[in-house]
Amino acid sequence: MPKFEREIEIDAPIEKVWEALIKPEYWPQWLPGIGTVTNAVTTAEGVTFDFNGTIGSGQGTITKFEPMRKLEILTQVDKDKDLHKFELKATGGLFGLKADECKVEYELDTLAGGGILGNFVSGGNPADAIRVKKTMHLFRKLVESL
Repeated sequence: MPKFEREIEIDAPIEKVWEALIKPEYWPQWLPGIGTVTNAVTTAEGVTFDFNGTIGSGQGTITKFEPMRKLEILTQVDKDKDLHKFELKATGGLFGLKADECKVEYELDTLAGGGILGNFVSGGNPADAIRVKKTMHLFRKLVESL
């Protein structure tokens, strides 16, 4: 399964970054493929939601929810599935003692099958690599504007 990864530093405390990450009303501003979100009343593990996006209508499920630490969202449009994994780490100051910044690690797993050849072809997809880079840029911009 091809995976694309990116990490960034955001000039904001982990609490602020976490709040922006888990609010479905912010997802259309930065989460790839999401245009509008409906039926997302709360954010917790197992919660499902519907969305409309650039490649059509789909469903999403929060597969992992560890407050201030990890969020995983599975999105699906028809048979196309993507797993978005986010991990947060407080940083800043000498040895992280001030903790006024946050490192965000993002991994996009396209969940494409096809064995070794399929992984080789999908794994070299520059469109997905660019999508991950753009996602992190938009997320940092959102958080730092709040």
